[in-house]
Amino acid sequence: MTAMKIAKDRLPDYSHQYSPKKFTQPQLFTCLVLKRQFKLDYRGIVAMLNDWPTLCDDIGLKQVPHYTTLQKAAARLLNLSTTKNLLDRTNQRMDGKKKRHAKQSNSQQQTAQD
Repeated sequence: MTAMKIAKDRLPDYSHQYSPKKFTQPQLFTCLVLKRQFKLDYRGIVAMLNDWPTLCDDIGLKQVPHYTTLQKAAARLLNLSTTKNLLDRTNQRMDGKKKRHAKQSNSQQQTAQD
């Protein structure tokens, strides 16, 4: 997963030494990227994660975060200009992959129709 790889490279696992060790910052960041990509609210992304256990496995989540955990993570992470820029760039990168995939699918469909 692109967002997780980027976050692991750029973010420390925990914001400080005494942070609860339930979720890492890269995991929470990835949830925020998914929230934005799927245009969901906090409860919506939590519901999606509950319904998609293989996605949780890919992110490394042993349990789905409560929506308030994601709200607090967003307030903390997106308050930092570097993390906000990272979120924007990650979403742009993922949008670019979607567009390329859509173009490839369309050209394959046109070729099959010809």
